Amino acid sequence: MLFLAVFCGFLAENFRESLVNKEKAHHYIQNMIADLKADTTDLNFSIHYQQLWSNHLDSALLVPVDRLNNINTQDTFYYHFLPYYSWVQPFIQNDNTITQLKSGGFNFIRNENVVDSINLVYNYFRGVQFATDYNNICYWDIVRKAQEFMDMPAPSKTIEENIPKHILQNKKIFFKYDIQAIHQLYSMIENAKGSLEVTIYEEKLYLEKAERLLSFLQKKYNHN
Repeated sequence: MLFLAVFCGFLAENFRESLVNKEKAHHYIQNMIADLKADTTDLNFSIHYQQLWSNHLDSALLVPVDRLNNINTQDTFYYHFLPYYSWVQPFIQNDNTITQLKSGGFNFIRNENVVDSINLVYNYFRGVQFATDYNNICYWDIVRKAQEFMDMPAPSKTIEENIPKHILQNKKIFFKYDIQAIHQLYSMIENAKGSLEVTIYEEKLYLEKAERLLSFLQKKYNHN
């Protein structure tokens, strides 16, 4: 009888532990789904504005350097250059849940396919982060170079303050017309535009993977 009582207690404890582990796994998956929903929303927002800024950089590069001693031409360049200079929308991953999972949370998720699918998507983010980090380096190089010879505002943090409402008229932007410095700035803009395009490309791939993972987890765990 004593053996039976101990054995039953052992089974009951295992059952209770199994329920607790399933509850923890469910909690992690629900949080993962929430993070993925936030990521997909944030990615669409970032990609939209990054592409807009890339288009502006294209237009800025179309302005001939030898015409930038003209005030009206400076205004046109300023209109297309200011959005990128003032504000670049970065994508910041919602990584609370993946951090917790990598710190031991994966032990509670028994489905190896689910674990592999999550790791596959989040490991891909390293490429996105590398592209974003390089894009930030390009951005600050451009900010410093532009301030050497242009009357530029301090970069701001809100989108509303950084989209020019109209093309400026009769405003002298260049306080000195330095051909060599302007050519250097144009080269930096070319590089930054390429970096921005790579970032957008990587983010779009990550977005596709995140959307697929989100759909997979929702179906697997009957979550809408």
